[in-house]
Amino acid sequence: METELISVIVPVYNVERYLRRCVDSILHQTYRNLEVLLVDDGSTDASGAICDEYAAQEERVTAVHQKNGGLSAARNAGLERAQGTYLCFVDSDDFLDSRMLETLCRDLQEQDADVAVVGFRMFEREEELAPAELAVPVQCMTGREAIRSTLVSDELGDFAWNKLYKRELFRDIRYPLGRMMEDQGTTYRIFQQCSKVAYRPVPLYYYYQRPDSILHRRNMKFYEDKLDMGYQKYQAIREAYPGMSENDAAMLSVVEHCYPYLMQDTVRRAKMEAFLQECDPAAAKLLCTSSQRKYQLLRCSRRLYAKLFLLKNGPAAK
Repeated sequence: METELISVIVPVYNVERYLRRCVDSILHQTYRNLEVLLVDDGSTDASGAICDEYAAQEERVTAVHQKNGGLSAARNAGLERAQGTYLCFVDSDDFLDSRMLETLCRDLQEQDADVAVVGFRMFEREEELAPAELAVPVQCMTGREAIRSTLVSDELGDFAWNKLYKRELFRDIRYPLGRMMEDQGTTYRIFQQCSKVAYRPVPLYYYYQRPDSILHRRNMKFYEDKLDMGYQKYQAIREAYPGMSENDAAMLSVVEHCYPYLMQDTVRRAKMEAFLQECDPAAAKLLCTSSQRKYQLLRCSRRLYAKLFLLKNGPAAK
């Protein structure tokens, strides 16, 4: 199994507190045939020096330094340099169970899949974590079924990181530059190419809930990008798989979240209004009860919905 090289791409930006934990967890994998690409995206702390330190000490590690361009730019830089048959992404404040890459590679090969996925566990304190039990059957699905799964839950996830990909899936795909929520614009395009996706629901990826992470900084750009990437994804899936009500339900959740913040944006408001006109009302039944109530209020009175939403959640950061 270890004849195939896995390229592990790690975007790095100002994570000196967490980087060693991340890199050590990759280097201590039971699967050894790795190249680890640490892409320093213009860090202003000691992260770049830590990358160089690992590259000097470990032949499997390469440090790449570039001007700050954001998460997508760092991942794309890794993709350009990757030599592996398989690709994996790891965020630099997270870490891996030592068995993760071996498990992913085995599932990918034994199931003849294009992408293999494992579960993840969110954490705030590392001491809370216990090793996961691997004796859980692998589940196989088509690319279409994988897309549907990402629309209804985070179990499989449309994020980049808890997955092992065949390299050729990225032949014509790169992450969108300058965007937050960049995974939304990419993962479904990967799954569209897949004949089979293998998923083992075992939490082998540890996702750190950092209070200063991108997803905790809810500024206007966050909502703009969430709507833009979500609408692009919605239209593409609607064209490829007409009648997938889960697609409408997922986009409805995006609109419910973004409308109060973007209602003054003429272009984006027009997108949201167009969606609300064409959305199948039956899709709201796929949402939780509170979201169904929000949908009814949104359809009844946009302004009242926005006022109540902002009263509860507050304005976006500038």
